[in-house]
Amino acid sequence: MVACHPREDAIAVGYADGLILIVRHPDGAEILARKPAAAPITALAWSDDGKRLAFGTEDGDAGIIVIA
Repeated sequence: MVACHPREDAIAVGYADGLILIVRHPDGAEILARKPAAAPITALAWSDDGKRLAFGTEDGDAGIIVIA
């Protein structure tokens, strides 16, 4: 699962192992936003201001990651 940041040149990437990375396109820098968990990431969405990232998993887990 992938979601483009609404204001920056970056994307959030959700993996089959539950991991979420935020990757900056120009230099490839990575931020670990969520450690691997039991189920795949099936949904990702940024808030309009790009300060929050919502996620959902195949097993029904969900959350919001606040980006400072």
